[in-house]
Amino acid sequence: MEVPQAVLCDLGGVVIRIDPDRIRRRWAARSHLPAGEVQAAYPDTAYEAFERDELSVGEYLAHVRERLQLQGDDDELAADFNDLYLGADAAVVDLLWRLGRRGVRLIALTNTNRLHHRAWSRRFRAELEVFETIHCSHDLRARKPEPAAFERVLDAHGLTPSATVFVDDLLANVEAARALGLQGLVFTGATDLARDLGRLGLLDAARG
Repeated sequence: MEVPQAVLCDLGGVVIRIDPDRIRRRWAARSHLPAGEVQAAYPDTAYEAFERDELSVGEYLAHVRERLQLQGDDDELAADFNDLYLGADAAVVDLLWRLGRRGVRLIALTNTNRLHHRAWSRRFRAELEVFETIHCSHDLRARKPEPAAFERVLDAHGLTPSATVFVDDLLANVEAARALGLQGLVFTGATDLARDLGRLGLLDAARG
């Protein structure tokens, strides 16, 4: 197995700590439906369509307002929707900076949407400067684990799959990347990520 030249990295759940249950709790408080019903109904296929930019912000908020019987205007629902970010994982960010200083290309690939992008791109601007480029599903018009999401990013940067590491907290996404020939790592924490990168020959290179 060749030593990777690039790391393709997820954001939410890896670089940025998130808690989607915060959205469910806030929307349950706005709904006449039982809390369990609200939690079971989000996310749905419309959410995935929103991540592919197949729905506008207004269309998506209208959908959840009707489906979940929510009270509140668009600004209030959007504020609830963006209340999932807990902070950046400093240990992961530090590890990425160490990799970058030694010449490893760092590129992000995230399933997201225009509302979430507005929030995380501003709040975590400094931490995300570690990446050469951030590719978002709503710009790619494809989302992980769809092969097109990976292929469009690889093509955009001239990356060879076998020389690219993909890091994600969801096994389904990692398995999809491996099927395309990437070296996939399931993220469980910064310590394990450092160990896994070491096994691929990158950890020593990251230490300065």
